[in-house]
Amino acid sequence: MVDIAGEITPAPNYLGLTNLQRFTYSVPKFLIWIFSSYIVLLAFQDFQLGGDSWKQGDWLINSVDTTIRRGMMGSLILRVSETFSLNPVLVVVVVQVSLVIATVGLITLSVQRLQPQATIWLLILSPGFFVSFWSLDDQGGLRKELITFLAFAILLFATSRPTPNRILAYVSALVYGLAVISHEGNLFFAPFFAFCYYLLLSKTAITKPDFIGLLAIVACACLTTLIIAFSFDTVIDYMRVCQPVLDAGAGADMCEGAIKALEIPLKEYMTATFWMFFSPKVLSFTLLYVLSSVLVLITGTHLVGGGRLFLRAYIGSAFLFLPLYVVAVDWGRWVSFHTSAVIFTLLIALSLGFPKTASTEEMPLRRFQLVLVCSLVWGFSHFLDVLWGGMAWKTLQALMQIGG
Repeated sequence: MVDIAGEITPAPNYLGLTNLQRFTYSVPKFLIWIFSSYIVLLAFQDFQLGGDSWKQGDWLINSVDTTIRRGMMGSLILRVSETFSLNPVLVVVVVQVSLVIATVGLITLSVQRLQPQATIWLLILSPGFFVSFWSLDDQGGLRKELITFLAFAILLFATSRPTPNRILAYVSALVYGLAVISHEGNLFFAPFFAFCYYLLLSKTAITKPDFIGLLAIVACACLTTLIIAFSFDTVIDYMRVCQPVLDAGAGADMCEGAIKALEIPLKEYMTATFWMFFSPKVLSFTLLYVLSSVLVLITGTHLVGGGRLFLRAYIGSAFLFLPLYVVAVDWGRWVSFHTSAVIFTLLIALSLGFPKTASTEEMPLRRFQLVLVCSLVWGFSHFLDVLWGGMAWKTLQALMQIGG
């Protein structure tokens, strides 16, 4: 296959397969596009309903009248809203939709250059990866980690080129720096970016000064965010953050979620998570993490051509997000953080030719079908609940409502 630029793109190895088998191998890619379209549709639906106080409200946290963590992005959005006389919720939704389209688009272009394509798309379809996760529990989606996922996608696109693009590596670091400053939760992805830049260095795609420069960008963003987060963690009166949003034309309900939560001190969140560790909910959380991990490990093991190293890396990287479970109750969201980071990192490693044992053959059909079905019949919420039936049941319910 030859792409628009005239460069050779690997074609899926479907020789000798029946039409049904070819269809099965194409399902994950098709579903990712459908799920992404659904996420975009939900974003515009949020706007029609006046905005969601969490999904859009978090983006409107601002430092117009008082300095607060996460305030930079909201201040910028309000400035754009004022300059062009636009509803700030509309500005947020346009930003969110643009980021989703750009991220999924870059992933698609990148995977076209990798083998085995169908198995890679199956990995991307994992319930913990942000596309499937946000489709099943839309309340946990469209948060500021979307900027981080765009940074990953840019880096994946850069490494999937015939010659890894050094400039795009810097763009990914700058975009990730913006994500970290916009929301302190994004700084836990830093080790994954550092590892990816190390792989670029190992491949001689960047020089040692480039590697140091990329790490410096990431470190500066993380350090700045930590200073701001600890210095301006709460506000006494959330209306000081809310009023500029209301003045810009948003409804009062927009302040009832993420903005109002700025009044809650960290110790109250930690108290809530402390008792969660001793509640029956931990059993549900353990189950969802195990189920999510099994699917990623089965598919990832096939792609890397061996399971031991990947298993150790997967388990070890999970501990990088441990502090999030102590300070916030969105445990399912943190599982998605880990899953998405691992999948992006694995794809970047594969695009750079790591590991040497990586397989270019598709997963055997029966195992592929089993993982595909499992990915569709269960999932989990952004809190910590297993959602049996997954996207299959959610889709069936929607069809029954339409038919009724």
